[in-house]
Amino acid sequence: MALTTNSKVWSIMFLVFVFLSVFFFILFHFEDLFIVLIIGSILVLVTDRTFMIFNKRFGDKSLWARRIYAIILLSIVVFLFSIFMLSQLSDMNSLVSSQEDYESGITNLFSTYGDLFAPQNRNLDGAPNGSAGPILSGEDMRSIGDYIFSFFSSIISRLSYFLFTGLLIIPMMFRLYFSKKNVIVNDLIGFFPLKYQDCVDSSIYDIGRRLGDFFSAKILESVIVGVICCIGFYLAGINGWFFLGALAGLLNIVPYIGPVVGAIPAVIVGFIVSPTTALFAVITVIIAQLVDNLYLIPYMISGKVAVNPLLSILLTLIFADMLGALGMILAIPIYIVYKVVLTEFYHELLKIYPDE
Repeated sequence: MALTTNSKVWSIMFLVFVFLSVFFFILFHFEDLFIVLIIGSILVLVTDRTFMIFNKRFGDKSLWARRIYAIILLSIVVFLFSIFMLSQLSDMNSLVSSQEDYESGITNLFSTYGDLFAPQNRNLDGAPNGSAGPILSGEDMRSIGDYIFSFFSSIISRLSYFLFTGLLIIPMMFRLYFSKKNVIVNDLIGFFPLKYQDCVDSSIYDIGRRLGDFFSAKILESVIVGVICCIGFYLAGINGWFFLGALAGLLNIVPYIGPVVGAIPAVIVGFIVSPTTALFAVITVIIAQLVDNLYLIPYMISGKVAVNPLLSILLTLIFADMLGALGMILAIPIYIVYKVVLTEFYHELLKIYPDE
């Protein structure tokens, strides 16, 4: 289909594009607050989908029966989760408070196995002369370990901000979504001129559906990868296996670099125990990524978002360069928003301002 030549259509399309760009610029400017909003939106989405499944399963029961079932199921989940988390507190605490032990362990480990990384100068007869030293010294490895654990310690220190802000904002998000969702949507649509309201309404519905499908698939993908890592780290005997497995699953959301970054802490902790334990950690991550790339992404993610693979890579790299890790995570969702809004407005504007 040939594009329209009506200048008014393109003028309005440009204004819509500028509005979306300013909106996302403001959100990324307040990055920490934006992260809290994203986490709250995901929690709202998971809760909404859980309610849908619950109502589908117990929809034939009376109101009081559904409430009793819900209270019983919620109590069981909270009880089991609390017991499990209490059993993991000692492991999590040891991971956070033992940074110096891990750094010294890395240094001792490299001093023991450093020859494996040392290039050997050879004599004329081909025998090593042993004159060359290791590529990385123990002090270098200590610096690397210090950087890695300082990075994750800084993430943990920011959790207090996210927790405090989340306690203020997320309950409000739940209330607005479940009690006043339709009112808010209608008020938002009412801000636009009458001739554009149908377009805005369809855009909001389409964006909500597509983003809901995308994030549902990504959450399920991360949970499966995290479970595989937790099982593998536990069988390998890695201290803090639950925390490290959950971290690997969470960071798997970040395209390309997330799986590598998520594997580093488990491999380091495993290396402190023994090289064999670290090898098991690497094998676990490889198995998780094979399941992710050969099954989860082709059959779950690709079916939710129709994005050309090459375009997906380009968008991820561009957003990573502009906005960092958060841009990598949100590259595809932002593309969905732009695509839906601009497409809906273009088709609606063609009806209002046809070519002369």
